[in-house]
Amino acid sequence: MDKETYLKATRKQKRNKQTSLCCVECGEDDLSVIEMHHVYGRCNSDETIPLCKSCHFKTTAEQNKVSPKKRSKKAKPIEQRGFWFISVGALLRGIGDQLLSYGHELMKHD
Repeated sequence: MDKETYLKATRKQKRNKQTSLCCVECGEDDLSVIEMHHVYGRCNSDETIPLCKSCHFKTTAEQNKVSPKKRSKKAKPIEQRGFWFISVGALLRGIGDQLLSYGHELMKHD
């Protein structure tokens, strides 16, 4: 979802007092804490996903471990691919942790 589409959707949802956007990692649906995360970095893509502030911070922190030069549009193709894997891996780590947690909770119920 690009930024313009997101802004239109959130304005409409706020007007109608509805929420359909939620953090793709933890499920938080409070629009006041939802931010749009650039999946492959701001410089590399307009593709965004909704993350709560906490998940956004963790995912971005992992991306920021890569030097700005190696995550820029001018980076070597292999560095760009590496950054894409790091970006998606950071998202999957958070999603994986949530899936494990939910699975263990379900196993507690007989």
